[in-house]
Amino acid sequence: MNSKTHSYNSDKRTLLIRALIFSALWLLLTKGAWSSWVIGIVVVPVSVWMSMRLFNDTSRNTARSNGKVVTGQFHYVRLLRLLPYFLLNSLKGGIQTARLAFARRVSMQPGTVLYPLRLPPGHAQLWFIHLISLLPGTLSAQLRGDSLLVHMLEVTEGNYKDVIDCEQKIAFLFDLEIDKQAVPVMKEQK
Repeated sequence: MNSKTHSYNSDKRTLLIRALIFSALWLLLTKGAWSSWVIGIVVVPVSVWMSMRLFNDTSRNTARSNGKVVTGQFHYVRLLRLLPYFLLNSLKGGIQTARLAFARRVSMQPGTVLYPLRLPPGHAQLWFIHLISLLPGTLSAQLRGDSLLVHMLEVTEGNYKDVIDCEQKIAFLFDLEIDKQAVPVMKEQK
């Protein structure tokens, strides 16, 4: 089997899986009303097509490292291993937000930090940018070239270490090597 045939079969399988997922989501959103398929017959295929266009372009998920191209490959099994980490941090973030909402006095030192990204542009970076917001007290604010502006409720080394740890977990998820020795230095923005 040549690489074109393998790629074609892989694309067909991906298309089928996504069609099933979007169909199931449509059924969930419409509470199983079969009459909703009058609209769903258009919405589901368009959603599948958009996801194939947006999330199958591997050229956007490549970077150069020491002169060679590096492509991150998403691993579903690794996602299952990392799911507890993300769920726990999401729960911590929710508890922290609730605690702050009901506190009489809040003494925080919020601020923004410019974080130099070590992940290649593409899917891995997008996952990282979105998942930072699950961490307690952090929120992705703006992508600035190879850096990310991160808003923190408290600008501390601990929160910054959580962002670094999240980036390393996303690198693991996409089977990417990032230099763990070159830890980004915290630079608070004024």
